[in-house]
Amino acid sequence: MTYGDLLVRFAGLRALVVGDVMLDAYIFGNATRISPEAPVMVVRETGSRAVPGGAANVALNLQALGAQAEVTGVVGDDAEGAHLLQAIRDRGVGAGGIVVDPTRPTTTKTRVVADHAHQVLRIDRETHLALTDATASQLTSVANELATNSDVVVLSDYQKGALGSGVARAVIAAAKNRGTPVVANPKPAGAAEFVGAQLLSFNRVEANALFSGFEVNRESALDAAQYLAERLGVETVLITLGEQGMAAAGTHGRFLVDARRVEVYDTAGAGDTVIATVALGMATLGPRPEVFELAAATSARVVRHVGVATPSTEDLAELSRASIGS
Repeated sequence: MTYGDLLVRFAGLRALVVGDVMLDAYIFGNATRISPEAPVMVVRETGSRAVPGGAANVALNLQALGAQAEVTGVVGDDAEGAHLLQAIRDRGVGAGGIVVDPTRPTTTKTRVVADHAHQVLRIDRETHLALTDATASQLTSVANELATNSDVVVLSDYQKGALGSGVARAVIAAAKNRGTPVVANPKPAGAAEFVGAQLLSFNRVEANALFSGFEVNRESALDAAQYLAERLGVETVLITLGEQGMAAAGTHGRFLVDARRVEVYDTAGAGDTVIATVALGMATLGPRPEVFELAAATSARVVRHVGVATPSTEDLAELSRASIGS
C-alpha cells in the first residue's frame, strides 16, 4: 500500500477546526552586525509576510491534504483580525464561523528571521484572559452548528482562551452524540477539558509535563500514552517524539512509528500537520498504524520549509508514490 492510497481517501472529507486562531507574522532580513547600542544583532529587513497560524494553520493543513476545511475561533476587532480572516478565505478555508470580540486582541506572533532560516526574536501580542460568557456561548453555538456537517472535528488548543470556559467539553459532548470523531492537541494545563475525545496528541515536552518524575522517551512512550489515555478518559493518546518518531496507545492498540530522516529547517507548525493528518485518518480508517505512519511522513515534509507551513503539492506527489513505512 502507498501513501497515495490513504491520501485519496481524504479527498472531500469535511473537517471543522475549533480553537485558538492566530496570525503568524514574519520579518525577514540579513544579520549585518552587532548593535553599538546594546549587545544585540542588527537585522536589515528584506521582506515580510503574515499567514494564518494556530488553529487556522491546522485548517490549512487539512485543506492541503484534500479535505474541505472550516475553522472557528475568536479574533479581535483589529487590523490583525481582518488580515487573518482575509488570509484564511484567500486559501479556500471557510471562516464564516469565526467570532469577533472587540475586547480581545487578535493573537499575533511576530518572528524576526535572519539569513533565511535563523529565528532571532519572537514578539507575541495576545491575552490569556478567559472568554466572556457571551463570547464562549456564541463560539460554542457556532461550532456545534458547523459540526453537524463535518466528518471530523479538530480541537486546536494553544491556551489562548478559545477552548476554555466549557467550550471544549460542550463541543466534544455534541459531537459524541452525533457519532462524529473528535481529535485534539491540548496543552497540559487544559488536558482535563478534553475528556471523551477519540484522540489527544501531545509532544514529548507536553507529555512530560503531565507526569511527575517520569521521563517520556521512545522506550517509555507506549506505556506513557496508554496511561494518559486511561487517565484522561479518551480512546487513544498520541505522543510525538521528534527524531525518535511517535507512539500511540489506547483501547484500539499500541503503535510505535519511526521518524523520517530529513534535513530540518524549522519545526514550527509540524504538530499542526500531524494532528490534521491523524484527524483525517481517524475519520476514514480509525486509529490504525498506517494513519500514524502517514502523519510522520507528512510532518517530515513540512519541517523542510522555513516558517509555519503545510504540505505542498510537490510534497504530496512524492508521498503518493512511496510505500507506507518507506
